[in-house]
Order: sequence, then structure tokens, then C-alpha cells
Amino acid sequence: MRKLLVLIWAFMATACMSTPESVQFNGKTVGTYSVAAGCGTMNLDTDCSEMSGATRDIELDGTALRIAGGNNGQVVFIMSESMFSTDMKALRKASDRCEALFASKGIEVKDRKVMYGSGDIYGVHFTLSGDGYELLTPYSVED
Repeated sequence: MRKLLVLIWAFMATACMSTPESVQFNGKTVGTYSVAAGCGTMNLDTDCSEMSGATRDIELDGTALRIAGGNNGQVVFIMSESMFSTDMKALRKASDRCEALFASKGIEVKDRKVMYGSGDIYGVHFTLSGDGYELLTPYSVED
């Protein structure tokens, strides 16, 4: 129990740190959300938890992820599988794969941001011209 409380405290302390307005991700300058950003802040109303972020487990090209959606699928948020850490290599690969999948269906990425804290990226947030969330749900994995 003590380890869990320390982990929660460390996560919350990270959330209180200053977040830059933009960072480099996959060769692009993108806006940021703090790790303290919640579902409402990111316009997510499907498969999202205020405590853990994205909750739907998917596997995309062998990469385990969690996704959340909003605005009739026009907002998609992807996170690495772990709840309290990140896998930036997996996020980079998954972000590229998602963008390719969206483009193949004629869905334009209008905006992308990352959830950023302590020098790490915890998730990628897309604002789209169409329902990208529905394109990702077939990749869901059952518990």
C-alpha cells in the first residue's frame, strides 16, 4: 500500500510541474497537455477515466495501447499500455500507424498534441476531420 501511495504522489507531483506549450514529436512541433489534463480538458467522452486516461485496450501492429475517443470519434487519444509509465518508442510507432490508417480512409489530422510531463510523452491526442475512433475499435483486445 505504501508503494502505491508513493507512486500516486510521484505522479501527482509530476502533474504540478510546468508544461511547455510545445515539444518535438515525430519530427513535428506539437502542442502539449499536462499529465494532469483530464477527459473533459481533452474532449474525451468514450473509454476515458479521469484517473488513468484512455481505457480501451487495443493492439496495433503488435503494439499494446489504450485509446479513448470523443466528439463523435473526431478526437482520439492513444497511450502506451502501462498506466503509470510510458513507452515513447511504442507511441511514436503507433502515432505513425494511426495517421496512416486515418489517411487511408480520407480522414485528415487537423491537430495533434501530446500529453507531456517530466520530459516524457504519455499519450498522443488527435483532432480529426472524421470518425477515427471507430477505425481503431476493431483492434480491441479482450481481457
